[in-house]
Amino acid sequence: MKNRIKGLLIACAALPLAVGCSSDGDSSSNAVDQAHEVQDAYIEAFQAGDVAAMAELYDDDVTWSNPTHGDVNTGVAQVQNLDEWVVRVTNMDETEIVDRFVSDDGTQGVVVFHWVGARSDNGEPFDLDMTQVYEYDDGKIVNIDVSWANPDARDQMMG
Repeated sequence: MKNRIKGLLIACAALPLAVGCSSDGDSSSNAVDQAHEVQDAYIEAFQAGDVAAMAELYDDDVTWSNPTHGDVNTGVAQVQNLDEWVVRVTNMDETEIVDRFVSDDGTQGVVVFHWVGARSDNGEPFDLDMTQVYEYDDGKIVNIDVSWANPDARDQMMG
């Protein structure tokens, strides 16, 4: 467990450098400020379990994907259905934001979660580390790419 956490922390520290991001948020550009506002609103809505507020932040053609497993959801309705499931299985008291930042040009943001919950089919618990990379355009989320740090993530969540 210590190695997994250590690896995650190292990845979190290196990721802003790899994608040209900063976590200090001191840029005054409109795009960066707007991206921070969208990211903050999205996290607040997620933590409140407010799927409708999350959906308001999406572009009409938003795409959610997990490239590792080939999962793709396109459009607000599909992504909102996924969000409803995510909120339903998430233990909000134990799920935490590990790190978050926005790119220097305001077009991307990264949120690293420690995600805890229980499977919807049998109630078995899951405990995962997840990174979500968001693409922003004109104050909306246009793309979300999800990656899990746990090789057994899909098995933990879906069996």
